[in-house]
Amino acid sequence: MKILSFNASPRKEKGTTEALLDLFLDSAEASGAEVERHYVVDLNIEGCQGCFSCWFATPGRCVHRDDMDWILPKMLEADVLVYGTPVYYYNIVHYLQRMRERTLPLNMPEMYVVDGVTHHPDRQPRESPQRVVVVSVCGFPDLVNFNQVRGLFPDAIKILLPASQMLYDEQGRRVLSGFLESVKRAGREIVEKGDVSPETRQGLIMELSPESKRRVMESMNRVSAQIETTSKGGEA
Repeated sequence: MKILSFNASPRKEKGTTEALLDLFLDSAEASGAEVERHYVVDLNIEGCQGCFSCWFATPGRCVHRDDMDWILPKMLEADVLVYGTPVYYYNIVHYLQRMRERTLPLNMPEMYVVDGVTHHPDRQPRESPQRVVVVSVCGFPDLVNFNQVRGLFPDAIKILLPASQMLYDEQGRRVLSGFLESVKRAGREIVEKGDVSPETRQGLIMELSPESKRRVMESMNRVSAQIETTSKGGEA
């Protein structure tokens, strides 16, 4: 099994997106998958200019010559695509959105309807289905912050962690222990079964208790107050 992963966090290996991605990918790799990892911020990806040359003038080929020239073929070869993104202002980061826009050459311009929703067909239909996994984190403790992620990736296997700063705290990791085990189990299942079971999927979306949310807010407010106090002391 070939797994192609893109971490779109500008913090790269220093962010909680990477920590969660590693948990899933390391488990998949230990189960026998061939895993290839990339940081989107390190890639040269121009923005889509809406010219539709990839549909009509040069079918399947974008006018831009950049890293998407080798990324698109790798996407077609992958059995599993994994995207990692933090949520900034309720949305995926623009690095990932830019890359997704540039996958337009993989589609045909024709339209068809499935279950009442209009789609473009794949330019190169696959013999076996390709799985998509989205790993997303945010600082707020509420799942509502992932509404846009859910909307952009409706069919993906979603790993969602609010208040991801809890990964850096011993008490927080205890609260997240069941969720983290589900992430590792998902990495094994995607390799061994080609999919993730419904039971495991349920454990991949971390919903914090009211008490946990309260602790997250109080902790963040204390840090903010300390920073503000230190800053005012420096000005004086």
